[in-house]
Amino acid sequence: MDALPPHPGGYLFRSYRLDPVRRVVTRGSIPIALTARLFDLLLYLVQNNTRVVPREELERAVWGARSVEGANLAVAISSLRKSLQNDGTDGTLIATVPGQGYRFTGAVTWEPTPAPLAGSVGSTPPGIAPMSALATHRPWWRGTAAMLTALLLAVATSGAAFWYFRLLVAQEATVSAVPFTPPPHSVAVLAFANLSSDPKQDYLSDGLSEELTDSLCQIGALHVAARLSAFSFKAKPATIQDIARRLNVASVLRGSVRRDNGRLVVTAELMDGVSGGQLWSHTYDRDAGDALKVQVELAQAVSSALQVTLTGGNLAKLTLGGTTNPAAWDAYLRAIAVLRTTDRIADGHRKALPLLDKALALDPNFALAQARRAISLLSLAATTGSQDKSFVPGLRDAAWAAANKAVAMAPELAEAHLAVAYTLDNQQFNVATQEAEFARARELAPGDSGIAADYGRFEIYAGHTAAGAAAAEQAVALDPIDPRQNHKLAWALYHARMPDEAVMALRHSEELGEKSTVTISALRGLIALMKGDAGAALGDCKDDTYWMINLCLAIAYHSHGETPAAMAQLAKLRAFLADDGAINYAEVYAQWGDTENALYWLEKAYASHDGGMIGIRSDWMLDPIRNTPRYKAIERQMNFPP
Repeated sequence: MDALPPHPGGYLFRSYRLDPVRRVVTRGSIPIALTARLFDLLLYLVQNNTRVVPREELERAVWGARSVEGANLAVAISSLRKSLQNDGTDGTLIATVPGQGYRFTGAVTWEPTPAPLAGSVGSTPPGIAPMSALATHRPWWRGTAAMLTALLLAVATSGAAFWYFRLLVAQEATVSAVPFTPPPHSVAVLAFANLSSDPKQDYLSDGLSEELTDSLCQIGALHVAARLSAFSFKAKPATIQDIARRLNVASVLRGSVRRDNGRLVVTAELMDGVSGGQLWSHTYDRDAGDALKVQVELAQAVSSALQVTLTGGNLAKLTLGGTTNPAAWDAYLRAIAVLRTTDRIADGHRKALPLLDKALALDPNFALAQARRAISLLSLAATTGSQDKSFVPGLRDAAWAAANKAVAMAPELAEAHLAVAYTLDNQQFNVATQEAEFARARELAPGDSGIAADYGRFEIYAGHTAAGAAAAEQAVALDPIDPRQNHKLAWALYHARMPDEAVMALRHSEELGEKSTVTISALRGLIALMKGDAGAALGDCKDDTYWMINLCLAIAYHSHGETPAAMAQLAKLRAFLADDGAINYAEVYAQWGDTENALYWLEKAYASHDGGMIGIRSDWMLDPIRNTPRYKAIERQMNFPP
């Protein structure tokens, strides 16, 4: 069936109306704010609603042949879903079809508009250049016009006419920037400046900003840019408008903190991301121990300024899991600063633990500190194992106890449920229970990019690919300029068996400044293996002093018929991981076609509670043994959700 006709009128779906000439989407009488690119994306999906649109086709339709920063289809789809999710119905209008593309699921009808367009009869519709200008304008592919096509307003048509008019309006001399239409009720909290006489007070100014971000993330009506993206502008010259555009937010909160002579002075101002003007400002002059109170008051003030009404439940969330003890709060902020500024993750958790213990000694009911303590203990268990395994069981048990204490203290605290979800890896294989904990964490903190990423990864492991990929995409939309979030998205899409999308996310990560690492090389190699290209995998996986490269090479060499080289890489893998690599040995043997050894090591991994076991349902490397009775028995015992 052909796409619907592009005559004057509008496409109707659910409670929405899309006008392709005026380039307006409305729900009832309420306009939906969409950037030009998101409008083009929605239009193309609506016009092709009778079929699955391949990703490559969608990219060409919306971005053309160029590779530009931000041309990340997964992120755009996530943003579009978010813009269309408030019509009171369940389900998404845009479905991900794993390995194929996207499909618009809403029923679409065409409503003609008999009345003339705004303006005089025969006038040029908005977005179309007058023919006199087009007749004398040089071809689009000359000079700099090709670089500007992403910024042009195009006529929404179908087939050849769509592309014809899209090219004709490419006039670089008359084009202005794409209108900036960020999500409503969206905000970024920049790192507050430390104006104290002591530079060591950075932990307080940064901590106040970070915890304020986390508090705002608890409020479902707000779209809050993640800390890592917002903090990337610290000490960098940038206008409010530039920051808002890069983070795709309507407002930006900035401020300063000064703590001297027993007083705490916090100045904050909320700025309009479009105009750069001030929306609200206030100065808090309090006792030095009132940092937590100031944070809560700031969260309330920002919500009010953004016209978000805080219910009693939302107000309670702003202090949930916290403390009224100033010294405990101070110790907690110092612990968070250590985790944020220490290069090696294990060192950061090792240094943070005494500070978290101090905070809990001062206030045993400080649930947030208890949840963070559980995560630090888990991290130490993971990193200490290669040095002294005798400590591991005790650390894991302590983490499990801390996580459950946090939930008991504050049942509505998202971080507590996240900690329980992670500690379940080492306590029992019950994937359905873990999924419920991850889902609860996301429900309690819907705007937290880290929780969205963790939930998305786990949903993919659980076999819920569409939901997992959507959550991973949301995490990137909330944290748009942190390359590590795109790196996480790449891994999530890899596990979701979406190799081309994973490569795109990885490329975007590098465009944002992430340096090439052995982990990135390994991921590229594993993606190549998934696609059946062992030659490309051998080109990507070079540094065989890293275990993941050994895994890649063991499979790639075997696929090339180089059995001695493959066995040498497996030997290196076993030397590096020892008993902790049972699941990886199962993967290698499965890919080698050695079913007996693959099942032997898979059963060993299950018996030892190998954390990698939670991913077996989505693990493409285990496909050769997936239909064996022994594999099926293990999967049943792990209690995956339906």
